[in-house]
Amino acid sequence: MRRFSRSRPLRGMGRGPVRLWFRRGARLRLRGGLRAWLGRLSLRLRVRRIWLRNLILAAAVLYLLIRIGDLLLMQPLKAVAEVEARRLGAAAVNRVVAAQVSKSLAGAQVVEYVRDESGRIAAYHVNTPLVNRVASEAAVAVQEELKRLAETPVRLPLGALTGSALLSNLGPRLSVQLVPVGSVSITVQQEFKGEGINQTRHRVWLEAAATMRIILPLTTQEVPLVQELPLADTVIVGPVPNALYGGSLGGVTLPAGR
Repeated sequence: MRRFSRSRPLRGMGRGPVRLWFRRGARLRLRGGLRAWLGRLSLRLRVRRIWLRNLILAAAVLYLLIRIGDLLLMQPLKAVAEVEARRLGAAAVNRVVAAQVSKSLAGAQVVEYVRDESGRIAAYHVNTPLVNRVASEAAVAVQEELKRLAETPVRLPLGALTGSALLSNLGPRLSVQLVPVGSVSITVQQEFKGEGINQTRHRVWLEAAATMRIILPLTTQEVPLVQELPLADTVIVGPVPNALYGGSLGGVTLPAGR
């Protein structure tokens, strides 16, 4: 039987403590690296949560600022721009249609009244072909004028949004664009309306309808324009009766012949 001495370690036993040390060191390094990685991951997640919370807070503040700006700035701006659009559009329509009517109806009668033997108006007729031609020509002219109006932006002072007469012309200018939408429509209208005892008012006019789009910062708004341009206005007087019944005076009898 072979004897073994304590001074002579068994085969493979000489490196056991070294291997055990390396294994323990590796486990310690692994644990330390895992802890460091988990620490870095936790820090990154914490930073991301902070960034996400700040981003949500900034978005909420931005939304509130937009809403406050809309209430304090955009609504008055829309109101002022609408008034300016109506003013400019009405001026353009009146100017163009008046010029077209004066040119096309020079020396012509829009309404011709037929009288009876006693000189009273018995019938009437409107010169329809002439009026329709004037309406169509005026519609084309108004459309071109509104297109020219859209080429120049309207600049409104910021002080006009405050509603104060002292600040209405102060502050930087805000650019507002006016663009016509669709086509201009001009139609012929007439009306009979009582204007007293056996008196009737006969009116004939052109009604121009158009739509203007106001282009504002961050929003748009459409404004309808309706203008009436008179062509004829006549009061037709009928015979006055001798007696009038009703009303606050009860009954009134007039002398014959009056």
